[in-house]
Amino acid sequence: MNLENSITDLLSHDPFKIDFSLKKKKLINIAKLQIEHHLKNCKNYKNWYYNNSFKSVDKIQNYRDIPFLPSSIFKYLKLESIKNRFRLLNSSGTSTSKKSKISIDKITSSYQRKALSKILSGTIGKNRKPFFVIDVKPYNHLSSDGSISARNAGMQGYFIAAKSIRYLLKKNRVGNLEIDLEVLNNFMEVSKKNPVVIIGYTFMLWEYFINNLSIDFNNLNIHKDSIILHHGGWKKLSNINVKKDLLLKELVKKTNLNPNNILDIYGFTEQLGTVYPSYGYEGCNVSSYAHVIVRDVNNFKEVTDGQKGFLQFISPLPISYPGFCLINDDLGHISKRLLDKDRNEIIQFKVHSRLNKAVSRGCGDTLPENYYL
Repeated sequence: MNLENSITDLLSHDPFKIDFSLKKKKLINIAKLQIEHHLKNCKNYKNWYYNNSFKSVDKIQNYRDIPFLPSSIFKYLKLESIKNRFRLLNSSGTSTSKKSKISIDKITSSYQRKALSKILSGTIGKNRKPFFVIDVKPYNHLSSDGSISARNAGMQGYFIAAKSIRYLLKKNRVGNLEIDLEVLNNFMEVSKKNPVVIIGYTFMLWEYFINNLSIDFNNLNIHKDSIILHHGGWKKLSNINVKKDLLLKELVKKTNLNPNNILDIYGFTEQLGTVYPSYGYEGCNVSSYAHVIVRDVNNFKEVTDGQKGFLQFISPLPISYPGFCLINDDLGHISKRLLDKDRNEIIQFKVHSRLNKAVSRGCGDTLPENYYL
């Protein structure tokens, strides 16, 4: 099968149930096809690949053999393997930091949507639910140059599973965010009788759902099968010393939900569509459409389960840019790995922090200079 058919075939499988040897065979085969595709269509990738003297494609036998790029490279190099761009995606970042620019074509976009849809259905169920968003309704998804922010793109992706969408925040007359009382009253009414999804960025959830609502409501009597889904924004919370355990404790206290109904979704801009849900206090779950490796921060060798290192992610989805095998600045460890009775491999990882020395190039600071060129 060619690259597109191979990705389509993998996405036909259950998002969390696939024989581990079959998954490995399919992911490694797709990685080989990805390498050949980007060598042919992306000059900068070709220069990087040959300058670093990687193994020839036919010698790749294991996950660890697949050449990885640092995710931060998209801030410095134009890496795209298409002629007709459908969308330019900008990563989040401060006004003084560089942002990754990711070129998306329609095929890659369709794979991202399908993978996210299947992972969500395997996580929150196939039945669509009312979504209440801890944010304001975006005025315009596109910037002046036609690009879209990762924040907007990421949130829009989750709405695949929504029956309806309402935003719990609004801007007041001076431009500050506040609770929209009309939507809040609707939320209170709907959530008593029907399961709902409360969704937002982690920092927004803490700031507006926990802190602001505590002024008027000590406890929300919402349906027991409701779900809280949050993602991103942990950096802001770590700055004010809010850890995952505290966030979960406050959310359970406010909603009376089972901790396993509170989902922390891990993902990053450079591999949009591939996400890793964490239920309650457990680690992030790796789907049928991805694999995770942990590498030593000094020599980049694969470490044993339980040891902390850089997180490397293998995702088959991107065709428009060489983002199928990336290592980022996050430090973590494999917290669980086992085979169930049907030979499905269950892998969970936990994220600790970002490397302190990662400033401009992230983990690229510890890589040889020619690794970028």
